[in-house]
Amino acid sequence: MAAATLTVRPVRTAPDREAFLRVPWRIQRDDPCWVPPLLARQAAFLDPATGPFFESGEAELLLAYRGGEAVGRISAHVHRRHDELHGGGTGFFGFFECERDPAAAAALVRAATDWLRARGRVRVVGPMSFAIYDDIGLLVDGFDSLPAFLLTHNPPWYAGLLEAEGFRKAVDWHALRVTNRDVDAGAMGAESAAIMARAGLTLRMPSPAEVARRSDEILGLFNDAWAGNWGHIPFTPGEFAAVLRDLGPLLRADLIRIVTDGDRIVAFTITIPDLNPLVRRFDGRLPWWNALRFYAAARLAPLERVKTVLLGVAREVRNRRLHDAMILDTYAHLVRTQPRLVQCDCSLICEQLAPFIRSLKRYGARVYKTYRIFEKEIGPVTACGGSTRGT
Repeated sequence: MAAATLTVRPVRTAPDREAFLRVPWRIQRDDPCWVPPLLARQAAFLDPATGPFFESGEAELLLAYRGGEAVGRISAHVHRRHDELHGGGTGFFGFFECERDPAAAAALVRAATDWLRARGRVRVVGPMSFAIYDDIGLLVDGFDSLPAFLLTHNPPWYAGLLEAEGFRKAVDWHALRVTNRDVDAGAMGAESAAIMARAGLTLRMPSPAEVARRSDEILGLFNDAWAGNWGHIPFTPGEFAAVLRDLGPLLRADLIRIVTDGDRIVAFTITIPDLNPLVRRFDGRLPWWNALRFYAAARLAPLERVKTVLLGVAREVRNRRLHDAMILDTYAHLVRTQPRLVQCDCSLICEQLAPFIRSLKRYGARVYKTYRIFEKEIGPVTACGGSTRGT
């Protein structure tokens, strides 16, 4: 029997948008380690009218259909602020999901690269959905455990589908976790206090309201601290406001640390409850009763999992071990106050930040997941409308 016809088409209609959102359910619904994304949040993120990426980017969403069924999806996008910082030859793909169907994967990649090549791109990088501090990378190791909040999951065969289309590794990002509770919290707290005394600075726990009030200061510190790292693109105020808005229900004073020099913030770290075991049960839906359960778990329930999501240290004080002081103080506090805690996730961390990874490993952190960003040269459009390389 002949195989059903395969087509790839751009998302243009409301049914197509719904199909794009629902593709992961078709492929991953039976995987116990997959956490369905919250559909309303992802729909708003993908909508040019509401998604912060579209302040400085353009995207095409593509669906692969076989026999009338959506069997895969991909995005192709360009990012003007990336062009300004890193040059204009690179385009991106993201939101990649595909059945174990090499022909469908090839058709999706071809459609995405054709769209990018038509916009003058000669190299494609991804998955990045959409920017460097959004969902990035393809899981290539660590398929046997639930991802932490804000991390993704995919079947093991995705990497092979991309490699068959000529993609190669660009860089890996690691998720590390700490699971050891058998530590001397008193000694850790004392070491943190000693670091701060030598630095002549103040470590404290701000309220979520203070974080919101001083968000511009924290944004500037974060952008400066991470400048120069792989693929870094500074957050815009709008993007950072969206991050804090999403994190708002999860912000707890006892999980936030800032270091101040006088009144100026010179270092900060934000840890949040990791509620993915609960979110998985929502199956993508967040009606008011699920939102209430989410809020209660974040603010009131004993913590079982947490995740450090943001950290920044001003360049002029990087040699004073301020990141160690914040980690030690948070770790000691969690051991003292959260008897049910089993995991603290620290992610994602680029493999090129080897000194920081070594620092975390001193506190018992171990890599438990690896996410890979791939790249491929696609060549320019030729005068006759083709390209100088195959896809």
